[in-house]
Amino acid sequence: MDNEKEKSEQAGRTWRPQDADREVLKADIRRRVWSSNASPKAQFIPAKPLPTVQDEGQKTVAVYARVSTKSTEQVSSIENQTRYYTEKIEKTPNWDMYQIYSDEGISGVSIKKRPAFLQMIQDATDKKMDLILCASVSRFARNTSECLEQVQLLKTKNPSHPVGIYFETENIYTLDPRSEDQLQIHAMLADWESANKSRRMILSYDQRISTGQYPVLDLLGYRHTEDGQLIIVESEAETVRFIFLAYVIGYSLSEIAEILTERGRPTLKGNTHWNAAMVKNIMMNERRWGHLEARKSIVIDHKSKKVTKNNNTRDSAYDPEHHEGIVTFEIAKAAHMVAASGRVLKDGVHDLTVIHRGALKGFISVWPFWSGMNNETLLRICSDAYSEDEYTELLHEAGLLHGTEHGNVDSLTFHSYEAPPGVYFMNRNTPTLTLSGKAIKFSRSCRSRFSKHTHIEILYHPIFQMIVVRGCNADTPNAIALDKDNGEPVSMVVSRAFTAAVYEKMDWLPQYRFRFRGIGREREDHQFMFFFLDEPQILLPKKEREKLAESQEASDVQYIPYKTESDGSVSEDPAALVAYPEAWGGKNVGINYELRQRRNRLFETLTPQDLCIDGTAVLNPLIGQIPDRSQIEDEVEHLLQIL
Repeated sequence: MDNEKEKSEQAGRTWRPQDADREVLKADIRRRVWSSNASPKAQFIPAKPLPTVQDEGQKTVAVYARVSTKSTEQVSSIENQTRYYTEKIEKTPNWDMYQIYSDEGISGVSIKKRPAFLQMIQDATDKKMDLILCASVSRFARNTSECLEQVQLLKTKNPSHPVGIYFETENIYTLDPRSEDQLQIHAMLADWESANKSRRMILSYDQRISTGQYPVLDLLGYRHTEDGQLIIVESEAETVRFIFLAYVIGYSLSEIAEILTERGRPTLKGNTHWNAAMVKNIMMNERRWGHLEARKSIVIDHKSKKVTKNNNTRDSAYDPEHHEGIVTFEIAKAAHMVAASGRVLKDGVHDLTVIHRGALKGFISVWPFWSGMNNETLLRICSDAYSEDEYTELLHEAGLLHGTEHGNVDSLTFHSYEAPPGVYFMNRNTPTLTLSGKAIKFSRSCRSRFSKHTHIEILYHPIFQMIVVRGCNADTPNAIALDKDNGEPVSMVVSRAFTAAVYEKMDWLPQYRFRFRGIGREREDHQFMFFFLDEPQILLPKKEREKLAESQEASDVQYIPYKTESDGSVSEDPAALVAYPEAWGGKNVGINYELRQRRNRLFETLTPQDLCIDGTAVLNPLIGQIPDRSQIEDEVEHLLQIL
């Protein structure tokens, strides 16, 4: 029944097309259009004609001119623009000249570094002009977004006083709404041309580098010739030479800057006020020592002028013998060594010295603040004290002492016995020296053994693996003060490079510290102490101490691997506060007694004369041949007199 009723209702319903209402609306609109009539009183007011640059009415006119370089051709161009527009404005009856704004030698990619342009925009927004004349869109801006943004600003900032720009080459007047599309196209073309110019410059640079035509500019101490060579200007080179040599012997960057400022020494641009950054830049420029590096930095975005270091992103070149240096390459390396030390080398670069005679022959006088030192360098310095035969015999003797070689033991007493390492018997009163990867630390007891001295000198023998600390005078080249300026005792000396070289020689694991027992002696007024690096007490990291505190089963004595594996891997950290070399945990408890006696005789037979022998300066492998410190000091004094 229900289905039949529903069918009956649907049959009697009237259906309308879906667009019926739309058709009715259209019909109503047509009827109103044809039936409406304007009121007899209504007035039709037409719009003003579209503005043009030739409109009548008095106008205050400004001119903007820009050239991208300071070459004579470009200077001529900007002068021609200035003259042309001056005459043009004078010949136009309703135009009055306000000002000519010009940026010389400035890129059009960004407006940020164009002072005249920015001043013009500010004056325009302050209603000081009605019209700006510019030769072309590309002279105004080569960045599409900046160009359109500034045009829109001048048009809308003051709606009652819009300022138009007339680009003469393209015949575009920005207050004419019909020019908008045309302006966008030309702004895009100027932007594209800027990017294309950047690409052309990169290609040109690539070609010049590949053919050895490196770009050179004048810099303090040099002038460049037409054929791309740098020649020294001696009057300026004196300033450069003083900077390097003074820094090498310990003057700070600020002290050098103060001296140059006081003496009125000019920079390349004639500035006589110096600061530390300016001095550092002089020393970091490789051209000062005769080298030339082309394309050290590159512009990665031509719009923002973002500059970054060239990490092989583009072609580059390095010519180590491009021209005559003001200073030698070795002097430059010495200065850079001081800079790399973070001013730890506050007294400048010290001479590398090794003792050439006496009982301490072959020991190197250590300046802990060296940078770049390594085991190979120390071995080379040590070998300088010996003849070839002596050095061969020395290596054999060292092998016997360290158990890496075997020989006949002549003594009939205790020759088969082994003595325990001295570190087993250390206590709080034992003088000790501790080495870490960053520093050398002396115990209080160790310092007290040098009661007759205010300074000490550290001597190191990389083959015998021994350190000798001897008292010395304050004027000893590598003297280390026992007390700070405030009177507090010096317990630790920063020594990253030297201790790293010792770790390398001994194959020690870098996460451990190593403590050594000192054996002290006196000879008349001389006090000294020996430390044997093959008898270490191993100090574990802090986290291992915490682990030990939690463990109730930890043994009082632990013997652990403490050297790097042959594959360079590192052993697991042991759970002990203090440990000893793994080899000592077996039947062998130490060094052969007779070999120990041989080593002990070294410091037992030391004479006061041996302790007075200073090291002889040797060639520094890290730097090369440079004058000794006294010669450099004399040269600095001479330069101070003529600056």
